[in-house]
Amino acid sequence: MDNTTTSDTATPSTNAGATPPSPDGLKAATPLVDGLIKRVTQSAHDAVDSAAAKASSVAGGLQDGVDKVGDTRDEWIESARDAIRQHPFAAVASALVIGAALLSLRSSRDN
Repeated sequence: MDNTTTSDTATPSTNAGATPPSPDGLKAATPLVDGLIKRVTQSAHDAVDSAAAKASSVAGGLQDGVDKVGDTRDEWIESARDAIRQHPFAAVASALVIGAALLSLRSSRDN
């Protein structure tokens, strides 16, 4: 049999000398914590608002660019239509020359 003995004494707690916070101390800390939470929340709201404003500004700039490109495209199409209406034979001749050039490039590439 084993002749070892165990001790019945409890080990002391690591917080044996610490005192629990008093209710008055908790009441005094509550406004400080509330103020801190409000400041952190307001900072988060400000950051989100700032990011949203920047994103809106970028989106607006992109939309303006798209609108300008669309307007330029429409102007080019209208000017091409005007040129074809004024010079239909030149337009047909140009189309034939461009088609022949593309056919020639394709034929030389196949060989």
